[in-house]
Amino acid sequence: MARGNKGRLSSGREPESRDGGAPRPTRKRRPGQLRPPLRGWFPAPVSRPPARNRGSTLAPLAGLLLAFFPLSANALSDLEQIPLPVFEKMREVERYQLKIAEKHYTGKNYKIALAEYEKFLTLYEKSPGAPYAQLMWSHTQVHLKKVKTALREGFQSVIDYWPESHSANVAAYCIGDAYRKMGEVRKAKAAFQFVLKEYPDTPLSLRSWLDLLHYARLHQDDDGILEVLKGLTYVMKRTEWSTSACVQACQELATMHFFAQDFTAGRKALATSYKDEKLIQVVFDMTVKTMNHLLKEDKTRRAALKLGDQLIAQVRRDSIEDFQNARSHLYRIAGLHGMLGRPTKIWTIYEEVEEKFGRDDDLRGRMAQWHVSRENIKNARRLYEEYGDRVAGLEALAAMLQSVKQPAEAIKVFHQLIGLNSDNEVGYLETIAQIYQGMSKFNEAIAVFIKVIDLNGENAAGYQWSIGGCYESMSEWKKAIGMYRQIDDFPRTHFAMATCHRRIGEHKEAIALYRQCLVNDAAAPRATLETAYTYEEAKGPRNAIRTFQLTCRRYPKSKQAARAHAHLQNKYNINVTLGGAEDE
Repeated sequence: MARGNKGRLSSGREPESRDGGAPRPTRKRRPGQLRPPLRGWFPAPVSRPPARNRGSTLAPLAGLLLAFFPLSANALSDLEQIPLPVFEKMREVERYQLKIAEKHYTGKNYKIALAEYEKFLTLYEKSPGAPYAQLMWSHTQVHLKKVKTALREGFQSVIDYWPESHSANVAAYCIGDAYRKMGEVRKAKAAFQFVLKEYPDTPLSLRSWLDLLHYARLHQDDDGILEVLKGLTYVMKRTEWSTSACVQACQELATMHFFAQDFTAGRKALATSYKDEKLIQVVFDMTVKTMNHLLKEDKTRRAALKLGDQLIAQVRRDSIEDFQNARSHLYRIAGLHGMLGRPTKIWTIYEEVEEKFGRDDDLRGRMAQWHVSRENIKNARRLYEEYGDRVAGLEALAAMLQSVKQPAEAIKVFHQLIGLNSDNEVGYLETIAQIYQGMSKFNEAIAVFIKVIDLNGENAAGYQWSIGGCYESMSEWKKAIGMYRQIDDFPRTHFAMATCHRRIGEHKEAIALYRQCLVNDAAAPRATLETAYTYEEAKGPRNAIRTFQLTCRRYPKSKQAARAHAHLQNKYNINVTLGGAEDE
């Protein structure tokens, strides 16, 4: 409802001051700003009962209507809903009037809704719902494209006359939101700042922070981004609805500090959300991530080194304060030196660990890996052989020998392991056989696979496939066929045997195997195509062409049909439409 320059109540009610002192001065109505007469002004759908019956008739009617038509909060945005405590304090007749206004508002009958909200303010000026009615009057003006009126005489009136109300908080934010939608950035930012000052620690103050952050990012204002992130990190009160945004802000703020090599400030930001071991872990992870990014370019390497030294100093302090986990902290320092390209300092840390805690298998393994990185295989091998857990040491040694391309030595170690750990004999033999395959020593590999079959007959088929592969690698096609024939894995074995038959020119045998595969729907397209290629290899172009065409006709949507189609065009200059039509 229009209230003067800043929205004074038409009845002359004086707004209370914010600090409880003298009321605000009365503002005179501008020339031409008249209060609408009550008689005949309200819309026809909402008739008023006679004065003598008003108390007895209207309240029961309001209660009945509200029972069937409660305030439809779901139809309103969070900026348009009335707080439940306010609603509970209102009389039934006041709730009824708001319901009527809301019905027209949600039905987009904004002119009627405007009149209904004005009616509420005229009749129930002292109602707990008056601030809300004034707020909705302002929203209605916005929908009627009278944004300036909404700002000057609506939202501002809520703030002036009911500054402590929830609606005043909403109105303050709506002013900034309205300016934002109009593109008036400076005024929008000032309005959001007002929300932060006058209504801190509210959901809308959080939204104001986020809107200010949006503007800062939009204008690439690094100082503005930093200021907002600091506000969310250090100023915004952590609540159920704000914690997530504040944690995200503190992480982003810490990242900015880390990129600026200000480790202390970054850690301080993260300390607002994390404690104890979690803080140590998060600080370490985020700093390392930043270091990795800075190390990608030579021009930022110095920044990475500076940040890394600060992190190392912090981890060193953590190792002193947390002696129980000091060894882990020292290993982290060694890893950081590794990232920064300082191998000598890594070894110094290992020596420090040995001096403080003694040399165990974990330390021996790290020392061995350090020697491997320096290509000092002899010293690495010696350390693995010193393991207290003999099996673990030899397994690590065998893996190292494989990685440095010493397969023969690795096989010797695996044979040692078989004697020490017979429970894993099958696994060791499998690895030995695979190493022999990699060395192209197929006979030795076959011998090992045969031994494994005796030990692990349940998985014999897999080992037989490996033996068949070895025979194929040696071009022992007949032996490969004999091995595949022992495996019960149709149609896979038939395709493998057919391939071997083709290698030695036994095309009829191959075609016979392919024809057997036709009974399997999934294998039929491949079998038909391979039959065509086999005819072609056997110098039978007529049968080959017919079978290629058959592939296109029978299996037009398969990849084999596409290959057959392309082959007919490229080799025989025959065009075939997938589905069977052809021409030469």
